[in-house]
Amino acid sequence: MSGREQLVDAYLRLHPEGAAQLLESLPVEQANAVLAAVDIATAAPVLGHMLPTHAARCVELQLPHDSALLLEKLGSQESVAVLRHLPNELRESVLSCMGAQWLMAFKLLLSYPTNTVGAWVEPRVLTLPDDCNAGEARERIARSDQVNQARIYVLDRSRRLRGAIRGLTLLQVPHRKLLASILEPAEALWARELLVTAQEHRAWERFTEAPVVNRDEEFIGVISYADLRKAYRHSLHAGNAANDREIAEVTELIAISAGSLWQSIGELMRTDRRR
Repeated sequence: MSGREQLVDAYLRLHPEGAAQLLESLPVEQANAVLAAVDIATAAPVLGHMLPTHAARCVELQLPHDSALLLEKLGSQESVAVLRHLPNELRESVLSCMGAQWLMAFKLLLSYPTNTVGAWVEPRVLTLPDDCNAGEARERIARSDQVNQARIYVLDRSRRLRGAIRGLTLLQVPHRKLLASILEPAEALWARELLVTAQEHRAWERFTEAPVVNRDEEFIGVISYADLRKAYRHSLHAGNAANDREIAEVTELIAISAGSLWQSIGELMRTDRRR
């Protein structure tokens, strides 16, 4: 790597937001050439800070496999925002190059209209089964990438939400204590709920994050209040015409019938976080 290339690489790593703004001002061919000149771990945060429309134009110039690797390094919302701006055929090509767990998560988010909660869920969260004990739970957390997760959601074997537990609580109970006996309530939002009404949910009176469930009450991820507000502003700006609850319900049924999208999403995400 030449001195100039090293300088570019360092700038992108240290200042991804500033680099994103700079790349947006360049012709798309030049912007993509810069992203292609550095490794995926360096390019991904820069792409994530770019406006989705600009990022999608760069992705269109890449091979689907390369685009898939890049999007897998982004947060779910950033990746889905870019995918929504790709032509349908290219979007499917990129999705087909992704690992199974990423494919499930992204197709889940893409299946909901953008003005509903389900479109903005973060599915890559650690979940725990309600039949494990505190010691097992601590071991699972230690092996995961979600060590800073404020509340960990506990599910039954049908993937339905039982409640939540805090990391501090786990540290204070005996090893053999079953999680089911120390849960705190966790009020969930419906995935098909419109963003405009979800903002008034009583869950926000106590927490800055809420779990989200589908029509069968299966856990699909979480959404923060900050992301909910951002999503609502986005939907207003986009002028989305699909603004009724019935459309959200139909797309949810399609997603469910496509297969077991909900099977232990938190567990699946931990198996292939690194390539």
